[in-house]
Amino acid sequence: MDLVRHLEYFTTIAHERHFGRAAERLGIRQPPLSQGLKRLEAELGLRLCERDSRGVTLTDAGLALLPAAHRVLDEVEQLRLLARRREEPARARVTVRIAPGLGGAHYSALVAACHRVVPGADVDIDEQSTADQIGDLHEGRADIGVLREPVVARGLTIGPQIGVVVNCLLPAVHPAAHSGRVRLRDLSGHHLVLPPRQHAPAAHDDVVATCERHGFLPESVAEVADERLVRGLVAAGTHVAFTTDPPRADGDSVVVALDGEPLSLLLRIAWRGDLSEPLADLPKAIVRALSRQTDSAIASAGISAGTSTGTRASAEDASPAMRRPRAVSELPAADA
Repeated sequence: MDLVRHLEYFTTIAHERHFGRAAERLGIRQPPLSQGLKRLEAELGLRLCERDSRGVTLTDAGLALLPAAHRVLDEVEQLRLLARRREEPARARVTVRIAPGLGGAHYSALVAACHRVVPGADVDIDEQSTADQIGDLHEGRADIGVLREPVVARGLTIGPQIGVVVNCLLPAVHPAAHSGRVRLRDLSGHHLVLPPRQHAPAAHDDVVATCERHGFLPESVAEVADERLVRGLVAAGTHVAFTTDPPRADGDSVVVALDGEPLSLLLRIAWRGDLSEPLADLPKAIVRALSRQTDSAIASAGISAGTSTGTRASAEDASPAMRRPRAVSELPAADA
């Protein structure tokens, strides 16, 4: 029995809950589909589906085995992909690590920019704490890092500082949700959700201190890495959070601007040694992608670019042709 093919029959029937639609999706006729399911049930010694005039219902055994069937098919697909890659010429691999905290729009712009610069390479992009990024850059496990400031990066080459505007994620029931702006002190009475402190301790402490200076003393600070959980806590009405996403309504939560822009996400592009082509163009592409993304958000929100920190390189480094980066970040090299 072709187990993989019959598992595909089963998962497609489970998804469509209808033999006719499942057969159409698989590109076969109904009789072979029904026979294939019966063979699978006979092989497993279990009845997986019940069929009646209303369609298909999974049995308790079918419901229990469905996740395992998906895992088997996923592993088979991975095996096929690996086999195809073995037949193809070796491709360059580019590893980019990003400090947590970027919203979806900025993250997407950065990913797209990386793929445009190195279209012939396998680009591995993922979030990683600043401390772990520095270690991986030194050890050669990462090519480019997007570090969270403040940071000391001895022995690395760094690009210009990038400031990303930070907005506030509010429950839709908050009084400021419909005004488009909120002051930090108007967040009093809520719990604050931040990324785990270990991702960027100095930046985490600076956010908390800035909130307190502006009159917002959170009921508590919850450290949460999963953005979906963050949005769930905010939607429940008891928590607030910060995001680089542009102002917008989003169901039970809403993103609004922070009055006076007291917070910003400060980032640095970093790498070790000299970057060979085409990697040499990546730092500039990342800076431009993040800058353009926030400039668009500022324009759509009706905020004057002249009064906003936006997302842009610091004045000392912001020439169109990026200056040759300094050898370290905030402190002189050990032998200086």
